Amino acid sequence: MCRLNDILFYQKTNFQSMKTIFKLNALCLLMCITYFANAQVSNSSRPDLFNSYSAVIPASVSELDKAFTIRKATSIQLNFSDKLSFTGNVLSSIKRYDNLSSVIIKSTVLQNSILSISKRINDDNTITYVGRIINEKYADGYVLEQDKSGNYSFNKIRTADLIQDY
Repeated sequence: MCRLNDILFYQKTNFQSMKTIFKLNALCLLMCITYFANAQVSNSSRPDLFNSYSAVIPASVSELDKAFTIRKATSIQLNFSDKLSFTGNVLSSIKRYDNLSSVIIKSTVLQNSILSISKRINDDNTITYVGRIINEKYADGYVLEQDKSGNYSFNKIRTADLIQDY
């Protein structure tokens, strides 16, 4: 009889400790899920710079091409429709290859924002432009995109999602 009570007591305490271990594991798992889910939330403290500008700003090819006619350390003003005028100094103007040129312009008006434009001459002699307007101190910017009809425009982006805060 004494032996039977010892076995029952051992099984009961073993079962109780298994319940405790299960609860602790469940709590640890819940804490890990909460931590990693919270790490995915973007909480940028940077303000928006382009609040007063349109989400889409048309960019004419003639204005984009104008950026490649100016030399380094000179001033330039690019008028992208009546919605955005980008005035600044050319920091860099490089022809990397016969078919690729890049220009970087630092704005004197838009809180030192950077306009980066690249011009590529394709194999079929068509020209493709890519570019961005960004400022590391602000959470928004623009990316230059071409639509299906071949027209270019600057489309607003959230740079807070692209540029990591340190």
